[in-house]
Amino acid sequence: MLTLVFLSFHSDHHIKRLVNYIHSSYPIIIIENSGNKKLKVELEKKHNNVHVEICEENLGFSKGMNLGIKLSKTPYVFLNPADIEISNESLNLLNETVKNFTDFGMICPVYKDESVHSNYAIWTKKNKPQNINLFGKNYSLKEVDFIDGTIILNKKITGDIIFDENIFIYFETMDLCKRLIEKNIKLYAMDQITFEHFGGQSHNKLYNHEAHLSRNWHYNWSKFYFINKHNNYFYALRKISPNLIKAVKNYIRAFLFDKKTKELSLAEIKGIMTSIFKGKSYYRPYK
Repeated sequence: MLTLVFLSFHSDHHIKRLVNYIHSSYPIIIIENSGNKKLKVELEKKHNNVHVEICEENLGFSKGMNLGIKLSKTPYVFLNPADIEISNESLNLLNETVKNFTDFGMICPVYKDESVHSNYAIWTKKNKPQNINLFGKNYSLKEVDFIDGTIILNKKITGDIIFDENIFIYFETMDLCKRLIEKNIKLYAMDQITFEHFGGQSHNKLYNHEAHLSRNWHYNWSKFYFINKHNNYFYALRKISPNLIKAVKNYIRAFLFDKKTKELSLAEIKGIMTSIFKGKSYYRPYK
């Protein structure tokens, strides 16, 4: 059985929609990062399969998902942001998959629309696809190097390899995938099982600017941290330098006449400089 975990930060509109249509046979854990106790009371009163964990602070993606993994009581946990839509049919197929195929660390369904980008990547030569039969139909699992965001984690295989809690958001799934592959743990994607991801819509629109500030700060902090962690400091410095130069130029151009661009560029600069000087990922969006 799968336990479904959703990360929520001012995401009531998505969370209520998800728990209302997902079949009650699936345990659902909501990691509520914005401290919304009313949401907990409302959902737990209405749905016996739902537990809302109220966090005392905004844990971000890594700590939030690690908490969801810890709270889950099943060996397979399906980790998700709030801004997705997946059918009960797809959930049933994924649940059946982990019953019939257990030699994996992570498995993911794929975006219904992959015209912009995919939620997985293949960078090296892999083995032939694994074929399984689900409800009388053949499905194939292809081995991949990277899975982003929406992930089924096999706790029996991954063990104590979890998300790096130094990372608040961005590059945390890439880091986890890299560490799992280094342990010869396999990752798979299933093209025939799909879901929708609405991208950047997990929070209420009222917080768009704060979310963009957070994105600019954390993306650059995490990029430098990830490269430094898996390569070396000077290589990371070389890779992040173009981002820093571009952000400084944007800040100078916007200094007098464009307050929002100036704030966004300054967030980029601060994130980069904090990471370069090995500071913690301290910035938190408006709560």
